[in-house]
Amino acid sequence: MSSPFTLTRAQVRELDRRAMDEYGIPSIVLMENAGRGCAELLMRLNPEKKTTVILCGPGNNGGDGFVMARHLDNAGWPVVVWDYVGEGGSEEVRVNRSVATRSGLVKYPLPAGASVDAGDVPFPCWSVDALFGTGLSRPLTDLFERVSAFVNCCEQSVLAIDIPSGLDCDTGEPLGPCVRATHTATFVAPKRGFLNPKAREWTGEVHVINIGAPRKLVDEYRS
Repeated sequence: MSSPFTLTRAQVRELDRRAMDEYGIPSIVLMENAGRGCAELLMRLNPEKKTTVILCGPGNNGGDGFVMARHLDNAGWPVVVWDYVGEGGSEEVRVNRSVATRSGLVKYPLPAGASVDAGDVPFPCWSVDALFGTGLSRPLTDLFERVSAFVNCCEQSVLAIDIPSGLDCDTGEPLGPCVRATHTATFVAPKRGFLNPKAREWTGEVHVINIGAPRKLVDEYRS
């Protein structure tokens, strides 16, 4: 019996690069497809239209979150963005952050060192973990450690984008503090670490999102 199709951290990075370099798909298109796919999933999971709170981190995971916010808003789902990007981020992240900000969706631009408390949360709600993705290989520290702990104690439904922040992509073990999701919207294929039975405690139910990577390319990674 063949092994389930999964991707390692290195394969995720390589597949994204090849989609851009060999097939000519702009990175911002992949980000758009990822964010839209996550929004469509959450609308199915949240038919009651509870407010969605999206926590956007400094990497491309945060960019996916900004895109997701725009599509939720366009569809009439109430959404609030907590912005942890600061002055960094790739060009694609900055573009989507700007669009979300101009659309009035970024209610909490949070500077370094800022934290949150229960008074900031529009209960009941869905929380979206768009802090860090598969590239994270070290424990969450300082602000993000506090944010993950806050999300975990709020007892709300949590959707992680691609992988729960703090979970190792390859082993499925927490690197340290880790967001505990009820659902994970992962891109292209489940990650190798999801094969670890212990990972389910952190990922919840896993949903695979198509981001438009060419089938010919993706098939090269199947084994």
